[in-house]
Amino acid sequence: MSEEKPGLLALSVTEDCNLRCRYCYACGGEKKAAMSWEKAKRAIDVTAECFPGFKIQFTGGEPLLNLDLIEKAVDYLDEIGLQAPCQVQTNAILISSDVAARLKSLKVEIGVSLDGPPQVNDALRPFSDGRGSTGPALRGIAALRDEGIRVGSTCVLSGANALALAGLVDLLSYLGNVEGIAIDFLRPVGRACRSMQPDPGAAARGIEEAISRADQLAAMGGRRIRFRELERMKHTLESGKKRSHHCFFDSCRSLVVLADGRSYACPSLLDLEMMLGRIDDPNFEDGLRERMVHARCLVPGPQECRTCRDRHLCAGPCLAHCAGGQDPFIECAAKKVFMRRARESSCRSGNPTSRR
Repeated sequence: MSEEKPGLLALSVTEDCNLRCRYCYACGGEKKAAMSWEKAKRAIDVTAECFPGFKIQFTGGEPLLNLDLIEKAVDYLDEIGLQAPCQVQTNAILISSDVAARLKSLKVEIGVSLDGPPQVNDALRPFSDGRGSTGPALRGIAALRDEGIRVGSTCVLSGANALALAGLVDLLSYLGNVEGIAIDFLRPVGRACRSMQPDPGAAARGIEEAISRADQLAAMGGRRIRFRELERMKHTLESGKKRSHHCFFDSCRSLVVLADGRSYACPSLLDLEMMLGRIDDPNFEDGLRERMVHARCLVPGPQECRTCRDRHLCAGPCLAHCAGGQDPFIECAAKKVFMRRARESSCRSGNPTSRR
């Protein structure tokens, strides 16, 4: 573990949410707790002491329900001279022209959650009264576009939307200010359950169809929608470097702070044994890096992944899938599609490392 690598601070600034997504890991909206400024400031100070650099991700619930706190955190970073990139993961429902202007002034990256074309997304991401949320979310994205803000999209891959990803690509390309898609493989925690996970074959087919559709649209002059995992693999092949860790948690560089101050190393592993302590403990930072390493060691990962010849390309599975005996091979089936596509792209560009 290199002390020079940056860390990640994930601040769950509220447990409240205006949606009731069928699979929500955080059970957003079932509680109303909001993070206090004292806890947020303490988390920033501890992370700054623990890592030479870090990024902040504001999450929830719906983080824009506590936008005032986000603004205060960004202002505080400026006050103390920290150059920490910030990102907000939102459902975009609350983004009016005024909110879009506030977000632009903060210079934060924006990630918007969408899970498919309207009919699919409405079923997976409804309001508390059952109404679909796609229309308001698209209006929020349009408000960001009007402010000149480009966004990324996150899609939770489930059995309900695996074969609708090509339709999501159509929608995102049409919007005009979406750079690409990050695929988050559904984990059976919170409101999600194993029956909601996709079949590995369906997951692979959905990814294949989505990439093909993105290629078709780009060939016709449409906006190119990129896939985060595919771009990472292409970069790995082009640079000749190996990916050694799947995520910040895997490399013991992640601090997740919930609204009530409980702190963990991974946002999807909130068991008592994975708890790092409470951020408002005056001695919280003492031995924090060691506790991060201990939490990581509690999730060894499958043997098949440790010996796979392609591990350097995909960096292994999401460790939250491995905890409790969950099946990581849905992710593996989809990643094999990304690997093949990355190698094909690298071969076309004449990169010899793609043949390894």
